[in-house]
Amino acid sequence: MVAIGASPTIDALRLLGFEIFKVPEKIGKTEEDEIVSKILESKVALIEGEIYANLSERLGRTLSYLKEPPLLVVIPSSEKASTHRLEELYGKLSMAVGVRLKWVKKEE
Repeated sequence: MVAIGASPTIDALRLLGFEIFKVPEKIGKTEEDEIVSKILESKVALIEGEIYANLSERLGRTLSYLKEPPLLVVIPSSEKASTHRLEELYGKLSMAVGVRLKWVKKEE
């Protein structure tokens, strides 16, 4: 089990037995390669939403070729209230239904 993130709150997952893989907020090509290899080496991977947003297309292509891909859990970052994952799910649901669903963003 691996937890991948840039925020300090990811360190708390060490208590649950996760291997912690800290990355900078702006990831480059080498960090992308390291993150993907860490995910492929594990059975369960927790990844912060901001990092997932940068790697979602590459992970989608890579994981689609695996017979038993790892469980990939996208967790929201403690710094941002909104996540890229919600917008991605909204797009997929709208496409499945065939119409653009109405989505009211809650103003804070």
